[in-house]
Amino acid sequence: MVVSVALLLVFGIGKVLGSGGGGDNNVAKATTTASKTKHSTAPLTLGPTTVVTTGKTGKGKGHLPVVPLATPSGLCAADEVTVTPTITKAPAGGTVAVGLSLTGTAAACTFTVSSKTVVVKITSGTDRIWSSQDCPRSIPRQVVVVRSAAPATATVNWSGRRSDTGCPNSTQWAGPGYYHATAAALGSTAGDDAQFQLTLPPRPVVTRTTHPKPQKTPTKTPTPTHH
Repeated sequence: MVVSVALLLVFGIGKVLGSGGGGDNNVAKATTTASKTKHSTAPLTLGPTTVVTTGKTGKGKGHLPVVPLATPSGLCAADEVTVTPTITKAPAGGTVAVGLSLTGTAAACTFTVSSKTVVVKITSGTDRIWSSQDCPRSIPRQVVVVRSAAPATATVNWSGRRSDTGCPNSTQWAGPGYYHATAAALGSTAGDDAQFQLTLPPRPVVTRTTHPKPQKTPTKTPTPTHH
Protein backbone atom coordinates (compact mmCIF):
# COMPACT_ATOMS: atom_id res chain seq x y z
CA MET A 1 0.00 0.00 0.00
CA VAL A 2 2.87 2.35 0.85
CA VAL A 3 4.46 1.65 -2.54
CA SER A 4 1.15 2.24 -4.34
CA VAL A 5 0.62 5.54 -2.59
CA ALA A 6 4.16 6.66 -3.50
CA LEU A 7 3.62 5.80 -7.17
CA LEU A 8 0.36 7.72 -7.22
CA LEU A 9 2.02 10.76 -5.69
CA VAL A 10 4.86 10.70 -8.23
CA PHE A 11 2.40 10.36 -11.13
CA GLY A 12 0.27 13.23 -9.82
CA ILE A 13 3.23 15.59 -9.44
CA GLY A 14 4.44 14.78 -12.95
CA LYS A 15 0.96 15.54 -14.34
CA VAL A 16 0.86 18.89 -12.64
CA LEU A 17 4.34 19.84 -13.84
CA GLY A 18 3.58 18.73 -17.40
CA SER A 19 0.40 20.77 -17.61
CA GLY A 20 2.15 23.82 -16.13
CA GLY A 21 4.88 23.77 -18.80
CA GLY A 22 2.31 23.61 -21.56
CA GLY A 23 0.59 26.62 -20.14
CA ASP A 24 3.84 28.61 -20.18
CA ASN A 25 4.40 27.74 -23.84
CA ASN A 26 0.89 28.85 -24.73
CA VAL A 27 1.36 32.10 -22.87
CA ALA A 28 4.70 32.74 -24.70
CA LYS A 29 3.09 32.00 -28.08
CA ALA A 30 0.20 34.33 -27.31
CA THR A 31 2.58 37.07 -26.17
CA THR A 32 4.70 36.72 -29.33
CA THR A 33 1.62 36.79 -31.55
CA ALA A 34 0.26 39.85 -29.77
CA SER A 35 3.63 41.58 -30.04
CA LYS A 36 3.84 40.94 -33.80
CA THR A 37 0.29 42.14 -34.27
CA LYS A 38 0.94 45.27 -32.24
CA HIS A 39 4.08 46.22 -34.17
CA SER A 40 2.58 45.51 -37.59
CA THR A 41 -0.55 47.57 -37.04
CA ALA A 42 0.93 50.52 -35.09
CA PRO A 43 1.22 53.75 -37.19
CA LEU A 44 4.76 54.98 -38.08
CA THR A 45 5.44 58.46 -36.67
CA LEU A 46 8.37 60.71 -37.54
CA GLY A 47 9.95 63.28 -35.27
CA PRO A 48 9.99 67.02 -36.15
CA THR A 49 12.36 68.09 -38.95
CA THR A 50 14.86 70.75 -37.88
CA VAL A 51 16.27 73.13 -40.53
CA VAL A 52 19.53 74.79 -39.53
CA THR A 53 20.26 78.15 -41.15
CA THR A 54 23.06 80.62 -40.72
CA GLY A 55 22.97 84.39 -40.78
CA LYS A 56 19.77 86.38 -41.10
CA THR A 57 16.59 84.59 -42.01
CA GLY A 58 13.47 85.95 -43.53
CA LYS A 59 10.30 84.17 -44.61
CA GLY A 60 11.90 80.76 -44.18
CA LYS A 61 14.94 81.49 -46.35
CA GLY A 62 18.46 81.22 -45.00
CA HIS A 63 21.28 83.57 -45.97
CA LEU A 64 24.99 82.95 -45.86
CA PRO A 65 26.84 84.76 -43.09
CA VAL A 66 28.57 87.98 -44.02
CA VAL A 67 32.33 87.61 -43.69
CA PRO A 68 34.04 90.95 -42.91
CA LEU A 69 36.93 91.95 -45.17
CA ALA A 70 40.42 92.20 -43.77
CA THR A 71 41.68 95.60 -42.63
CA PRO A 72 44.83 96.86 -44.41
CA SER A 73 47.93 96.56 -42.26
CA GLY A 74 50.28 98.72 -44.33
CA LEU A 75 51.45 99.57 -47.84
CA CYS A 76 51.59 96.96 -50.59
CA ALA A 77 54.91 95.97 -52.09
CA ALA A 78 54.97 96.09 -55.89
CA ASP A 79 55.70 92.37 -56.22
CA GLU A 80 52.65 91.58 -54.04
CA VAL A 81 50.18 93.17 -56.48
CA THR A 82 48.84 91.60 -59.69
CA VAL A 83 47.06 93.91 -62.15
CA THR A 84 44.70 92.41 -64.73
CA PRO A 85 42.90 94.50 -67.39
CA THR A 86 39.17 93.96 -67.88
CA ILE A 87 37.67 95.04 -71.19
CA THR A 88 35.69 93.23 -73.87
CA LYS A 89 34.33 95.62 -76.49
CA ALA A 90 34.26 99.34 -77.26
CA PRO A 91 33.54 101.52 -80.30
CA ALA A 92 36.52 102.89 -82.24
CA GLY A 93 37.03 106.60 -82.70
CA GLY A 94 36.68 107.69 -79.09
CA THR A 95 37.95 107.33 -75.54
CA VAL A 96 38.05 103.74 -74.26
CA ALA A 97 37.77 102.98 -70.53
CA VAL A 98 40.09 100.12 -69.58
CA GLY A 99 39.18 98.54 -66.24
CA LEU A 100 41.87 97.22 -63.92
CA SER A 101 41.45 94.44 -61.35
CA LEU A 102 44.06 94.41 -58.57
CA THR A 103 44.66 91.42 -56.30
CA GLY A 104 47.44 90.76 -53.81
CA THR A 105 49.16 88.04 -51.85
CA ALA A 106 48.69 89.79 -48.49
CA ALA A 107 45.38 89.68 -46.65
CA ALA A 108 44.96 93.44 -47.14
CA CYS A 109 47.26 96.36 -47.93
CA THR A 110 47.02 99.88 -49.33
CA PHE A 111 48.17 100.64 -52.87
CA THR A 112 48.27 103.93 -54.78
CA VAL A 113 47.33 103.56 -58.44
CA SER A 114 49.05 106.16 -60.63
CA SER A 115 51.29 106.47 -63.69
CA LYS A 116 54.28 105.96 -61.33
CA THR A 117 53.05 102.59 -60.02
CA VAL A 118 51.07 101.01 -62.89
CA VAL A 119 51.68 100.67 -66.62
CA VAL A 120 49.10 99.70 -69.27
CA LYS A 121 49.83 98.83 -72.90
CA ILE A 122 47.64 98.23 -75.96
CA THR A 123 49.03 96.03 -78.73
CA SER A 124 47.88 94.40 -81.94
CA GLY A 125 50.10 91.43 -82.64
CA THR A 126 53.64 92.82 -82.54
CA ASP A 127 52.41 96.37 -83.20
CA ARG A 128 52.63 98.62 -80.16
CA ILE A 129 49.54 100.82 -80.32
CA TRP A 130 49.46 102.74 -77.05
CA SER A 131 51.19 102.94 -73.65
CA SER A 132 50.31 104.79 -70.48
CA GLN A 133 54.00 105.68 -70.14
CA ASP A 134 53.54 107.98 -73.15
CA CYS A 135 50.34 109.41 -71.68
CA PRO A 136 50.73 109.46 -67.87
CA ARG A 137 47.58 111.56 -67.38
CA SER A 138 45.53 108.60 -68.59
CA ILE A 139 45.87 106.98 -65.14
CA PRO A 140 44.14 109.09 -62.48
CA ARG A 141 45.71 108.82 -59.04
CA GLN A 142 43.60 106.80 -56.65
CA VAL A 143 44.23 104.89 -53.41
CA VAL A 144 42.75 101.38 -53.20
CA VAL A 145 42.83 98.50 -50.72
CA VAL A 146 44.26 95.38 -52.36
CA ARG A 147 43.13 92.10 -50.82
CA SER A 148 43.78 88.45 -51.54
CA ALA A 149 40.09 87.61 -51.02
CA ALA A 150 38.46 90.39 -53.08
CA PRO A 151 39.85 92.42 -56.02
CA ALA A 152 40.13 96.18 -56.04
CA THR A 153 39.21 98.12 -59.19
CA ALA A 154 40.57 101.13 -61.03
CA THR A 155 40.12 102.72 -64.48
CA VAL A 156 42.54 103.88 -67.20
CA ASN A 157 41.30 106.18 -69.96
CA TRP A 158 42.75 105.33 -73.35
CA SER A 159 42.22 108.06 -75.94
CA GLY A 160 41.62 105.48 -78.68
CA ARG A 161 44.61 106.81 -80.65
CA ARG A 162 48.15 105.58 -81.14
CA SER A 163 50.58 107.03 -78.63
CA ASP A 164 54.03 108.58 -78.92
CA THR A 165 56.39 110.50 -76.67
CA GLY A 166 54.58 113.47 -75.22
CA CYS A 167 51.15 111.98 -76.01
CA PRO A 168 50.28 114.18 -79.02
CA ASN A 169 46.68 114.50 -80.13
CA SER A 170 47.52 114.29 -83.84
CA THR A 171 48.22 110.53 -83.96
CA GLN A 172 46.01 108.13 -85.88
CA TRP A 173 42.94 106.53 -84.45
CA ALA A 174 43.09 102.81 -83.77
CA GLY A 175 40.80 101.23 -86.33
CA PRO A 176 38.16 98.55 -85.75
CA GLY A 177 39.64 95.15 -84.97
CA TYR A 178 40.98 92.98 -82.15
CA TYR A 179 43.59 94.19 -79.65
CA HIS A 180 45.29 93.04 -76.47
CA ALA A 181 45.59 94.99 -73.23
CA THR A 182 48.29 94.17 -70.67
CA ALA A 183 48.92 95.78 -67.30
CA ALA A 184 51.35 95.44 -64.40
CA ALA A 185 52.48 97.12 -61.25
CA LEU A 186 55.92 98.62 -61.89
CA GLY A 187 58.45 96.24 -60.39
CA SER A 188 56.33 93.11 -60.83
CA THR A 189 55.36 90.79 -63.68
CA ALA A 190 52.32 91.45 -65.86
CA GLY A 191 49.12 89.55 -65.24
CA ASP A 192 46.95 87.88 -67.85
CA ASP A 193 46.24 90.04 -70.89
CA ALA A 194 42.75 90.77 -72.13
CA GLN A 195 41.69 90.50 -75.75
CA PHE A 196 39.05 92.98 -76.77
CA GLN A 197 37.44 94.37 -79.89
CA LEU A 198 37.06 97.86 -81.26
CA THR A 199 33.85 97.94 -83.21
CA LEU A 200 32.72 100.28 -85.93
CA PRO A 201 31.71 103.64 -84.50
CA PRO A 202 27.98 104.33 -84.63
CA ARG A 203 26.88 106.19 -87.68
CA PRO A 204 25.74 109.73 -87.00
CA VAL A 205 22.05 110.24 -87.48
CA VAL A 206 21.47 113.10 -89.90
CA THR A 207 18.13 114.80 -89.57
CA ARG A 208 16.97 117.07 -92.33
CA THR A 209 15.29 120.24 -91.25
CA THR A 210 12.40 121.20 -93.42
CA HIS A 211 11.84 124.85 -94.21
CA PRO A 212 8.28 125.32 -95.40
CA LYS A 213 7.86 127.94 -98.04
CA PRO A 214 5.57 130.78 -97.08
CA GLN A 215 2.32 130.71 -98.91
CA LYS A 216 1.30 133.77 -100.84
CA THR A 217 -1.86 135.41 -99.67
CA PRO A 218 -4.20 135.99 -102.63
CA THR A 219 -4.92 139.66 -103.21
CA LYS A 220 -8.51 140.72 -103.46
CA THR A 221 -9.64 142.87 -106.41
CA PRO A 222 -11.26 146.00 -105.08
CA THR A 223 -14.95 146.35 -105.88
CA PRO A 224 -15.62 149.43 -108.06
CA THR A 225 -17.86 152.04 -106.52
CA HIS A 226 -20.49 153.96 -108.50
CA HIS A 227 -21.16 157.63 -107.80
